[in-house]
Amino acid sequence: MSVKGKVALITGAASGIGKRIAEVYADNGCHIAVADINKDAADAAAADIRARGVNATTVIMDVTDEAQVDAGIEQCVKDLGSIDILVSNAGIQIVNPIENFSYADWKKLMAIHVDGAFLTTRAAVRHMYAAGKGGAIIYMGSVHSKEASKLKAPYVTAKHGLIGLAKVVAKEGAAHNVRA
Repeated sequence: MSVKGKVALITGAASGIGKRIAEVYADNGCHIAVADINKDAADAAAADIRARGVNATTVIMDVTDEAQVDAGIEQCVKDLGSIDILVSNAGIQIVNPIENFSYADWKKLMAIHVDGAFLTTRAAVRHMYAAGKGGAIIYMGSVHSKEASKLKAPYVTAKHGLIGLAKVVAKEGAAHNVRA
């Protein structure tokens, strides 16, 4: 699939892997919504993307906040004209043995990885289905999507869960030409 002329919203795109994905997409002609919780870093990343010759906008988004996610997807569509690609990349890592893992840390990690993927997917597919152009949703997995490691119970659980979500979205989205 060519990304030239498409619009991608990438969560966690102000730094790290998300920022690099945004740069590569931009270098291939894709317009970018830099979605991140860190406004200053997101603004800087969007400016870097615009310097590559494509449109970019900053979307301040806590992926665990339903209202912010819905508003962020709306802003992407308003600012860039559509949403063709969602890259659900936002994530954190907390390392601890399971007997010492706090429930608050478990819930925080699961909320960012799994709830965030659900909320951004739901908001994005509503636009993708309505536009009738299809689309693509990409979930960031890791070796932990298939394997387990000590000290990473919620991370491994979340990455396994994203595989299930991707399979459901692929089956439901197929009728609308939305891939996951």
